[in-house]
Amino acid sequence: MKKARIAVLLVAAVLSLTPAAGCRKNKKPIEKSSSASAYADISEVGKNKVDVKLEEKAEVNETSFRVNRVINSGRVKDGLKYIYLDVTIKNTSSDNYEINPLNNFYLILPDKSEVLTDVRADIYAKQAMEGYEPITEVKAGAEVSAYIGFAIDESVSDFTACFFPTGTADDKSNVIRCDVKASDIISAPDGMFKETAE
Repeated sequence: MKKARIAVLLVAAVLSLTPAAGCRKNKKPIEKSSSASAYADISEVGKNKVDVKLEEKAEVNETSFRVNRVINSGRVKDGLKYIYLDVTIKNTSSDNYEINPLNNFYLILPDKSEVLTDVRADIYAKQAMEGYEPITEVKAGAEVSAYIGFAIDESVSDFTACFFPTGTADDKSNVIRCDVKASDIISAPDGMFKETAE
């Protein structure tokens, strides 16, 4: 019995190391800190920039994308305010493709640091926003609207919202960027967020 347990532990250890070793091959590590430059230091990522204004549509990589509005939820926790991009994405290809907020969206702050989507803002939306569903896929020929949540320092009022239209090839060479000023950010409409228990 003791030998069987040791064998199981050894197999588990080997299996847990295999993916980690495989993932490191030919990849530059990305820092996890929100103040780190997650994408700017990787030369092929975002080399083709498409700049749009709020409510202006861009069409790149068989994807149509628009930031409709930027909403301040009114939620502030630990010095961070939760803001949401209200976006519309259309897949103009003939194949379904995945969309993942962490993989496809980020913000560039005035100091040039980059902020990825935040799980705390996502959890808050799941608890407080009626009908909130995180985006996971855009079917072929379909158009979807979604809210993408970020937690940023409450002193930040301007930033650039960025989207990788990765499509079916998971290609990050293109990035659609939308500058957002303080005057563009609206308060959440009445009833959009309900009160939640802490």
